[in-house]
Amino acid sequence: MLGNAPINILGRLQAKIDSEFPGMKIAITEYQSGGWNNIAGTIAQADDLGIFGTQSVFAANFWPPGGTFSYALAGFRAFRGFNGSSANFGDTSVQATSSNVQNVVVYASKDSTLSGRVVFVAINRSASSQVTAINGLALTGTASLYQMTAASTQGQTPVRPVSIGQMAVSGSSLTVTLPAYSVTTIDVH
Repeated sequence: MLGNAPINILGRLQAKIDSEFPGMKIAITEYQSGGWNNIAGTIAQADDLGIFGTQSVFAANFWPPGGTFSYALAGFRAFRGFNGSSANFGDTSVQATSSNVQNVVVYASKDSTLSGRVVFVAINRSASSQVTAINGLALTGTASLYQMTAASTQGQTPVRPVSIGQMAVSGSSLTVTLPAYSVTTIDVH
């Protein structure tokens, strides 16, 4: 935060580009966020990907360190293959909000190939369990939840989301309890 407002580096940069070179896109040539061997790396990578999507970053190149970095790679799995197979984040980013924005960020998508399908990635950055309502989209059907926590990922190779069950959804709000330091993918169909 800068004062009481987000820093918004990517947004400010894109506005400057748009004023001089309309149509040019942002690419991040190398990035890494650390946390290679713990859940912090998963949280950081998932958050990076969500931010890149919401800020319309054209391309970003993950620059891994030498050695192992399975927790950082797990951040990608929150969006791609989160069910252990071919389930992926949708192809169209949409606006959704968390009722607990201080601790929980939510990224949302729709799937143009499957009417009514919505996928959320909810990240609890807090050291305690958080209850949050995800608002902003009309939902109906069944939500399948896949989650990564420090406990659920311990000893996994590769580190990946695990199914934690399903729940019926309807209306424009979905309330979930998210464990401390966790990444939860919610696939509504």
